Amino acid sequence: MSSYGVYKVTDKKCATCSFWSGKRTIAFRSNKPFNVNAEAGNADCIAQKGKKATAATTCLKWQQWEKV
Repeated sequence: MSSYGVYKVTDKKCATCSFWSGKRTIAFRSNKPFNVNAEAGNADCIAQKGKKATAATTCLKWQQWEKV
């Protein structure tokens, strides 16, 4: 069973970034995106080749994920 971290969509973490390649799901409140549930562990950073990041990592290349 995988463990997940929960992040607000406004948090500047890799889990909420458009470059995050790991597994994540979006939780909604009042039909608006509220939380991102991201699988724990490492994922490749699409913006920085060769860099491994966790869901809680922050970096200067952060860009908010596309709104659903």
